[in-house]
Amino acid sequence: MRIPTDIVQQIQLRANIVEVVGDFVSLKKKGKDYKACCPFHNENTPSFSVSSSRNIFKCFGCGKGGDAVTFVMEIEHISYPDALIYLAKKYQIEIPETAYAPPTDEEMAAQTEKEAIMIALNYAKDYFKDKLLNTNEGKAIGLSYFKERDFNDNIISLFELGYSLEAWDDLHKTAEKALYKAEILEKAGLLIKKDNQNNNQNNNQNDKNHYFDRFRDRVIFPIHNVGGRVIGFGGRTLRKDKNIAKYINSPESPVYNKSQVLYGLFQSKKSIREKDFCFLVEGYTDVISLHQAGVENVVASSGTSLTIEQIRLLRRFTTNITVLYDGDAAGIKAALRGIDLILEEGLNVKVVLFPDKQDPDSYVRAVGTTAFQDYIQENAQSFITFKAKIYLEGIDKDPFKRAEAIKEVVSSIIKIPEIIQRSVFYQETANIFGIDEQTLISEGNKIKAQERKNPNQNNQSNNQYNFGDETYTELTAIEFLEAKSDIIKANPIIPQEKEHIRLLLHYGSMEIGENNATFANYLLSEINEISFQTPIYQTILDIFKENLAKGHSPDTNFFIHHPDTEVRQATADLLAQKHEISDEWAKLGIRIPKQDEDLNTVSYTHLTRMKARLVENLITENNKKLRLTTDEGEIQEYLMISIKLKETAKMLAKELGNVYR
Repeated sequence: MRIPTDIVQQIQLRANIVEVVGDFVSLKKKGKDYKACCPFHNENTPSFSVSSSRNIFKCFGCGKGGDAVTFVMEIEHISYPDALIYLAKKYQIEIPETAYAPPTDEEMAAQTEKEAIMIALNYAKDYFKDKLLNTNEGKAIGLSYFKERDFNDNIISLFELGYSLEAWDDLHKTAEKALYKAEILEKAGLLIKKDNQNNNQNNNQNDKNHYFDRFRDRVIFPIHNVGGRVIGFGGRTLRKDKNIAKYINSPESPVYNKSQVLYGLFQSKKSIREKDFCFLVEGYTDVISLHQAGVENVVASSGTSLTIEQIRLLRRFTTNITVLYDGDAAGIKAALRGIDLILEEGLNVKVVLFPDKQDPDSYVRAVGTTAFQDYIQENAQSFITFKAKIYLEGIDKDPFKRAEAIKEVVSSIIKIPEIIQRSVFYQETANIFGIDEQTLISEGNKIKAQERKNPNQNNQSNNQYNFGDETYTELTAIEFLEAKSDIIKANPIIPQEKEHIRLLLHYGSMEIGENNATFANYLLSEINEISFQTPIYQTILDIFKENLAKGHSPDTNFFIHHPDTEVRQATADLLAQKHEISDEWAKLGIRIPKQDEDLNTVSYTHLTRMKARLVENLITENNKKLRLTTDEGEIQEYLMISIKLKETAKMLAKELGNVYR
């Protein structure tokens, strides 16, 4: 993939960071910027910031930051070219066919396994759609089934439904002709390798490497990630044979983890964000039927027990969830235990139970949209109340069963992080069970104490930096250095390097003085002989030097959209503001000085401070050499150097208004 430079620039200019991030996270305006809980790490207090003026994002919790391309790369776990393709598609920017020329050997080697799997899955999605709409078998069996469920053409297209032929290896053969490797198709979960280990010895060698299609003779439900890329499939048989599994799903793969996916979220996220609440159902057809009925804020756990990853994924878009239970749902108490996780994450949960032998799909098709919504409105109840009623059923007056029921409800109440909500539910539960509220609170405290004795050992973050006996969690490389105060004390030049790069990024292209000289020209001429010790700062410094040598003064956007991910990350770190200065300060007559009001003075001060730090380092190094030598000649040399360095240090201290000691 070789996208022309002018197309890349067009994509970067058109990509609005607020719109791009808003496809994955529910943003809220705060001052000039937008805030949200970070999609890259778990948090309850928003530290994720999006600046529309600078077109960058930055999380002050985990440190991730950059432009729209970087965000798509991080959130989708894809390469730089694939992120550009995603944004080009979003903004309807045409990429010329020449960009899709066969990859070079270098590009093939650089292509990751994940990228290859994603491409293969997209191919399979198109294959299944084609078999549904353009083959006699697909139309007679698959399309007829969808039409029987009243799925119209628009909804079939929206969810990209498909059909797999009855043939054993039609997908394999078709994909092979299109030059897709069987090994990648197998890792994508599309093929199964024939196991011949137990076959007789007469099997020939070719049979040992034979593959067959995983999905055969089934209607196909593609599973999309939040960005809309297909990462797996669900297949439903239409046969009545009880020996055939009704549903089969893609196995776990490098791109698909069922515990981290919610079916229909890609199609539903806009509605969820607008309505600020979401329906949670069980199956594919529940989601699709409700969508067709106009109830679009719905997702499914796809038959799996609800996981913490799914809840946190949903929390990006809303904190209000209504769980829709089938009227004849088996093991409903087991399902209730999983929903405790929703409470623990601070979300508001309501529950609706449908009439016997009804599910969301069948009920909405039977009664229509209006009656369905009326039923939801009339029957939705808080999760705690619902759970209490469920556990009260069938216990009669058995005191032991009643005590167990109370413990079950209290175990859910203590998951709620909000103290006022906990208090309300304690009161409500006390009324339902006819028991003193304080007794419930005492029981809750007792359960909490037991849990504290056995804390969950699996909460440690994967993004950690170790230094000595200490661990720093989810920090960027720059922030890690700055978090360790003794590192800075040992090397006080680091903050000065940071400040120089920050000034260059902010004001580098600003013209100062005569002859169209820029601030970058001035600053770099002053530190021409200095090499920065922080690698990423030196990299940015080198980029400035290279461009200025060619007569080009790079501006902020140049670095925000730089192809080097680490450069984009560092740029976002240095440009983002954690706190915004309120306009109210000016109304009160409080003047906040702006740094660019006297850029020359500011930069000169930082230059002088950096030189002072460098001289301090040289003095320390010279003193070490002096202590280690016994040679008279070297002693005299080092003493002369020491005198000159101390004179320079005194001069710089005077410039800074300090007293040198």
